[in-house]
Amino acid sequence: MKNVLVLALFVLLGQPFSVDAQTKRIAVAYSAISATQTAFYLTKEAGLFEKYGLSVDPVYVASGTKVVQAMIAGEFPVALAGGVVVSAALAGSDTVFIGGVVNVPSFYVIVHPSIKKPEDLKGKAVGITRYGSSTDFTIRYLIKKWGMEPDKDVKILQMGGQPEILAGLQAGVIQGGNFSSPGEFRARKAGFSLLVDFRKVGLDYPTVSLVSTRSYIKKDPATVRRFLMAYSEGVDRMFRDKELAMKIVGKYTRIHDRETLEAAYAYALNFIERPPTLPYKAIETILEQIAETDPRAKGRKAEELIDPTFFNELERSGFFKTFAGR
Repeated sequence: MKNVLVLALFVLLGQPFSVDAQTKRIAVAYSAISATQTAFYLTKEAGLFEKYGLSVDPVYVASGTKVVQAMIAGEFPVALAGGVVVSAALAGSDTVFIGGVVNVPSFYVIVHPSIKKPEDLKGKAVGITRYGSSTDFTIRYLIKKWGMEPDKDVKILQMGGQPEILAGLQAGVIQGGNFSSPGEFRARKAGFSLLVDFRKVGLDYPTVSLVSTRSYIKKDPATVRRFLMAYSEGVDRMFRDKELAMKIVGKYTRIHDRETLEAAYAYALNFIERPPTLPYKAIETILEQIAETDPRAKGRKAEELIDPTFFNELERSGFFKTFAGR
């Protein structure tokens, strides 16, 4: 019955689709091997992209900045990226948000047991993935909130990825780090302590978003629409099928112990939007922060960086209501 509804919606949206039609093959980039990507992994592995006429090749790129650069160059029509998309747009690119997946910082600040309070980090170093990344932005936000100056009072070191941040903690190179799951769970099991749970900070931030470029959307809107439809169904399936979701997360993260996978799944349910939304407040946060040092951000509005076309079409058509989450 749900397949019939999906086909009917394609017709209503002016996008005839046949399960026998040739599928469109695209590469889609993502920049974190994390539970925040659970719905993307599941959409791929459960064959949901094919259901909507797409053959998607997931490509891991270990930097949100590099993901956006490659997308601008035309290597990826769609990507999963974060706040770096805002910086790219301010620099003149035609990058645009089409949906928000995780609209708050999905991080935990994990520290050496000797760090008992934020002030204890003064004169110490913390690890992030890459400069300009979501891990960088959010840790700088916290350091300022604590009344200290990033890079001066607390050094911020670019480590590469979650495993490298943990290795840096274990080696004593850094005394804290910004982790997502399952890296956070592993770090705590290794004896390190939780200092901050970003869910309790009250900050809106586009940690993971579905993004594209205006030029590609103009060229091939059907592919972007189908991607959003498939991904939205993948989110719904993730919420409904715990065992499948954990199995797939284990495949991509190479984690196989049940306890860690349970924690990763709970993390995904806590952070991932069902269905993807339009991240207006999250983008406003970044614009306000960037405006402190970059005049190009002053006076800019989140609406300028979001293309709501596909989300609004699917909302009006009742597509999201075909899933249990709505």
